[in-house]
Amino acid sequence: MRVLASILTNPDLMRFILDKSEGTIGEMMTLLSKAAVLAIESSEEMINKKILAKIDYQSPTERQRTFERAIG
Repeated sequence: MRVLASILTNPDLMRFILDKSEGTIGEMMTLLSKAAVLAIESSEEMINKKILAKIDYQSPTERQRTFERAIG
């Protein structure tokens, strides 16, 4: 079993997570949980920008815009 060091302390990655989650702890947890699952399933085994770009996650603002478009 290989163990990879986390790069979540990388300033660029931290900024990406903060911006995407809009600074909300619950949103960060959702984002990181989805990323962790994908990292394991894809055998990447670490959260990185590539994994974060692939996950199915919409920020609160993106969800609101989707809702507003749907109701017209």
